[in-house]
Amino acid sequence: MQEPFGQRGRLVAGVALLAILAGLVLWAGAVPSDLMSGGYPDEVDVTPNREAYVGEQVVLGGRVVDTDPVVIATRASGYGRFTLVNADSGLQNSDASLEQGDRVSAFGTLEDESTLVVDRTTIGDVSGTAYMLVVSFFGGLWAFGRFARDWRFDFGRFAVVPRDDPLSLRDVIPGTRGGASGGDRSD
Repeated sequence: MQEPFGQRGRLVAGVALLAILAGLVLWAGAVPSDLMSGGYPDEVDVTPNREAYVGEQVVLGGRVVDTDPVVIATRASGYGRFTLVNADSGLQNSDASLEQGDRVSAFGTLEDESTLVVDRTTIGDVSGTAYMLVVSFFGGLWAFGRFARDWRFDFGRFAVVPRDDPLSLRDVIPGTRGGASGGDRSD
């Protein structure tokens, strides 16, 4: 069966898809970040100009510096302190109370220049993020290994095709029986 557009058609389609992908990446980078964050002012906007946001809904992120009442610092230096009212009751991704040093993000209404009445609070879990990245890395390696084992690139057809005989580690590692160095050795 012959392909309707042949190898050149496949090549043109691949180049067009890559150009579209590159264009979408550039477009996403040019879009203002307010669309991504929901449009609520955050600690970068609120901390230097607190009085302008009193009575508005805001998102504040920072580290917990005190737990009774819950106080966060939006800057690493400890500057930008806000008291979070109802922070523990609005906690979404943990059953435990907030502790000193926790990285939190709180959404609510700025009651006065230093008090946020919280609707939702989430904890930034560093160990959970590290676990996710490590598992994703090894999962990606496993998927790549399975793909490389069972598929090959056919330069004549300019296509990825299934292998007749799947690769094994002996086929890939030099110096092993059947490897790239030529098979059995006689001593």
